[in-house]
Amino acid sequence: MKKKIKEITSVFSQDNPKIKKQIDKVKEKGHQRMTILVIPHGYDSSFHFQISHFTILFFLALTVGLLSLAIFGIVGSSTTQRQINQLSKIYGTYFDTYITHANQLEEMKEEYSKLNDSMLELFTLIDGQDEELLKIPAEDLIETSAIESLQKEEKEDKQLDVGRKYLNEIYELRQLKHRMDNYQRLVEANYQFLYQRSDILSRSPLFNPMYSYNLTSPFGMRKSPTTGYWEYHDGLDMANATGTPIYASAPGRVVRVTYSNVGYGHHVIIQHDFGFSTLYGHCSRIYVRNGQEVKAGEQIAEVGATGNVTGPHLHYEIFISEEGKTDPEQYMQAGVY
Repeated sequence: MKKKIKEITSVFSQDNPKIKKQIDKVKEKGHQRMTILVIPHGYDSSFHFQISHFTILFFLALTVGLLSLAIFGIVGSSTTQRQINQLSKIYGTYFDTYITHANQLEEMKEEYSKLNDSMLELFTLIDGQDEELLKIPAEDLIETSAIESLQKEEKEDKQLDVGRKYLNEIYELRQLKHRMDNYQRLVEANYQFLYQRSDILSRSPLFNPMYSYNLTSPFGMRKSPTTGYWEYHDGLDMANATGTPIYASAPGRVVRVTYSNVGYGHHVIIQHDFGFSTLYGHCSRIYVRNGQEVKAGEQIAEVGATGNVTGPHLHYEIFISEEGKTDPEQYMQAGVY
């Protein structure tokens, strides 16, 4: 292998007579000179100069090279300008988006401030004694904590130049997030209270037992329409036509269904949560049975004139296990259906 390489080298070496002869011919032709005669128009004299073939080739190569560089520069400049235009368009889009998000951030901060004030006021109304829950850091501590966490992220961010910082809006957004995190316990306390209160209200007798009626006798002392004597009336008399639907005023379990021609006549008693019970008297028809579970607003009977009455109506009572009978109007006027 080495021998072949040596033979090839010797063939193309300048010491080779043939190669040397060809080189000498090229040099000889390259050094040959050409005479260029210049005769200006309108002048008697002329001048001329000589130039070698090598010089002509050099200038031709130089001219071609300069033209190539010029063309390359023009093409590159055009491409660069297109890229600059594209980047400008993209930047404009991002800048518009940035302005939109900055405005949205200001709106979020304002809305959160209003919401936070409302939550604090609500908490004061429902449970202002729970000081442990209100151990919320001051605004300056929240701001300091947010800034420290962002500065730590800046140091660890490899795509951020040394000494550069995030946008101010990022700091403001982080501060808002920290405030929301710190007030989370307050929100949860209010939610828990409202959830419990809503649950209590949904299981209390607040639903009207009839959609329409004429109140003929209120709760309390009255003159009896049958005997004419003063007596204590322990419910409401709600008059309407026979057959008018009667609805359960709260979810519960039917504990008594009685069919009688005296007293309350055909009547139903439903037991509810929190010690409540309701009575629906003087019914013409009853649709439920003992032990049945009913929902609030479910039809349980129809208005009638059974028992001790002077006309068709519903006698409606609410009684509490520990307090006894109470005025049903106080519950019916609560405005919760």
